[in-house]
Amino acid sequence: MLAPVADSITWYDILGVSAGASSDTLHYAYSERVEQLRPELVSGAAASVVSAAGRAREAVEVAWLVLGDPDRRQRYDKEIGLHGRRGLRGSSGFGEGPAQYGQDPYDLMRAADGLADRESWDAFAALLSWMGPARAQRRRRRVVPDLRGLFYRPAQAVVTMAGLRLAVVRLTPDPMPVEGLVVGQSPAAGAAVRGLSTLTVQLWHPRRPDAASDHK
Repeated sequence: MLAPVADSITWYDILGVSAGASSDTLHYAYSERVEQLRPELVSGAAASVVSAAGRAREAVEVAWLVLGDPDRRQRYDKEIGLHGRRGLRGSSGFGEGPAQYGQDPYDLMRAADGLADRESWDAFAALLSWMGPARAQRRRRRVVPDLRGLFYRPAQAVVTMAGLRLAVVRLTPDPMPVEGLVVGQSPAAGAAVRGLSTLTVQLWHPRRPDAASDHK
């Protein structure tokens, strides 16, 4: 049985939109994510940034594969119970309702498996490997989730669902005014920690194109 909507992020969250977003809004959000992750903005960055940006691109493409097609989107919404009595959930309401610590925060993303033919689903298979299976947790212990490749808001939601606290280190001077991307974390993914421990993430933004000239 799937977790309640408030206890798992969805493909809507990957694009940073509400579940009731119009098709035009979805396309705009997808285009904005792709623009932020274009290779020339990542070129020359640290290996951790390049790797996280690659993951993020895969996630964004799968989100568009699921949500960009009206029929596939309708089937996904039905699969995750988005139109049930709890109503639609906006992307700004990640923490609506009490978070169920220990729930798998990627559960509702996995629900999209099988909505496309296998030839177009290779990226999804790669993402399943990244997200990994939900792991049994000892009492009072939490398994640190892998946040690399998530944008800040869904990463923040996953940390809350995992029963942890979030601290942020911003890497980019003169950043573009866009949502940051998680490119590193401590403790590492898979570590067992106490509930409400602090998970520190490194947040990367593309640098403003005119930043270099501003400092000359």
